[in-house]
Amino acid sequence: MTRAEHKDVVQARIVQAAVELFVARGYDGTSISAIAARAHVSRGAVFWHFENKASLFRDTCKRFFVPFWREMEKSVEALAPRERLLALFELYEQFTSVNLETIEALVRWVLESPTMRESLRAELLALHAIFVADVRQALVELSGDPREAEILTQALISLLAGNLLFGIVDPGTTQDKGRHESLRAIVDRLLPPGARA
Repeated sequence: MTRAEHKDVVQARIVQAAVELFVARGYDGTSISAIAARAHVSRGAVFWHFENKASLFRDTCKRFFVPFWREMEKSVEALAPRERLLALFELYEQFTSVNLETIEALVRWVLESPTMRESLRAELLALHAIFVADVRQALVELSGDPREAEILTQALISLLAGNLLFGIVDPGTTQDKGRHESLRAIVDRLLPPGARA
């Protein structure tokens, strides 16, 4: 194993340990010592790879989301606009469903802690902007009208975000299925197959 590969492996172990502990204990309840113990590294190793707990937290959140966005963009880039839009929604909902516990913790921290809100704000908004831009681009291609595409983008993104929040406060297979199907029904009415927006 090369030095760079070893560094990546150690960082990945630290980040995985940090995710597990931040989700279980929250930011304030998680110490660098606990992260080091869970990752089977020294405290010094954690500080060697990450400046402090706040930077580790930010980096952990970024590493949690970024691979998803990259994989998502790769998997939909060759699709036609309508199919790309539906695939973006599907991937978003799969990701939020699989990672609901972690996302719930992030939402809780953002709502409860001004420090965490400021710490995560730039990272989360930047990642959110990537997803919004992908949705907007598909809608521009469908409608040919950037202003109409912007209106539809904001409406559909708001529905997705609402579905995610309701998934946290009112979870359940029936409710999740209904929210999922209602979003598809709205897309079908706004953007019927073969028609422009």
